[in-house]
Amino acid sequence: MRNFKNIKALHGITTRNGGVSVGAFASMNTSFFGIDDPKHVYTNIKIALDEIGIKSKTIIATQQVHSNKVLNIDEAFDFRTLKSIDTSNSDLQEYKLFVSPETDGLMTFRDDIVLMTFYADCVPLVYEDELTGLIATVHSGWRGTAHLMAQEVVKYLIGNEMKVEQLRIGIGHCAGICCYEVDDPVVDAFRVNYSNEQLGAFIIPKENGKYMIDLKQANAIALMKQGIALSQIEINPECTICNAVDFHSHRRTGYPRGSMSTFIAKK
Repeated sequence: MRNFKNIKALHGITTRNGGVSVGAFASMNTSFFGIDDPKHVYTNIKIALDEIGIKSKTIIATQQVHSNKVLNIDEAFDFRTLKSIDTSNSDLQEYKLFVSPETDGLMTFRDDIVLMTFYADCVPLVYEDELTGLIATVHSGWRGTAHLMAQEVVKYLIGNEMKVEQLRIGIGHCAGICCYEVDDPVVDAFRVNYSNEQLGAFIIPKENGKYMIDLKQANAIALMKQGIALSQIEINPECTICNAVDFHSHRRTGYPRGSMSTFIAKK
């Protein structure tokens, strides 16, 4: 489990260790969308929640499509708009588990909700604003990062006339610049929203015509473009591709493989 010193809410991002899944999913796989035994996955989720100390028993997860959609779960939210997951006869049988389709981020001001997102090389983003009571978690792959997905939560606050000086953001373990090689179409996607100077801060050309890219730095730049100070951002330096001991990685293994998750809830 990894977490951020600057985030005071109950939160954590899982690694591949400490669960009960076997084979290609060993051992801490938190995704119930694949072919892993669902009961193993639900046990893994319960292990993670207990380790973090989360007591809330309503979990909302994302069914991610590399979009820029961030769902706000407010006090009037209609849970009938979500897909309900059957967790009976499992370690999550006392919980309610919902999925939001075609959603890559979740935010709430409520204190009775657990937010959950999934990763296996993409960038985990965790947000907390102690002044407003906001918590959020966002999934940002290269497509989301190119389209400034990291800004969506910040833009919501600004659009609702809330100050962002108290916002704290964590950028978690993901594919690192040491290992993440991309080609021209990926770089071209970043050219739409980033200046040449900004591109030079997170993209390194290679002699073979390809590029190494730093998604963490790209997300930090996207946040700073929206008025967030670098001092408000904490970045985990670990790479999911080269650290096979601690992390699942789609780039390294493809399918089948496990996934890691961010969980966040209020104390």
